[in-house]
Amino acid sequence: MAEIKCTVTNCYYNKRLGCTAPTITVDGRNADESRSTKCDTFIEQKPGMRSSVNEPKDNTPISCMAVKCVYNDDERCEATDIVINGKNAKEPEETSCSTFRT
Repeated sequence: MAEIKCTVTNCYYNKRLGCTAPTITVDGRNADESRSTKCDTFIEQKPGMRSSVNEPKDNTPISCMAVKCVYNDDERCEATDIVINGKNAKEPEETSCSTFRT
């Protein structure tokens, strides 16, 4: 479990650059670089939609499908902290895990 810094400020789960999701999933099964990954948990915060009322967690479980990443251990992220990017994302494909390393 890792601490998550999320710069996707228009995500439903983003609160003060933290993540309030109970778990997250990073996809990128064929990724060779971070921009080929994505946060499948991303939900766009649309006008009039109430955002998550939970507080960010520092022990969120992360499922990781980016099998070439050095932090992937049996489809679980073993990094101590990760950064998810995707300014003004509208869909998961516009996000990425900047912590991804091969």
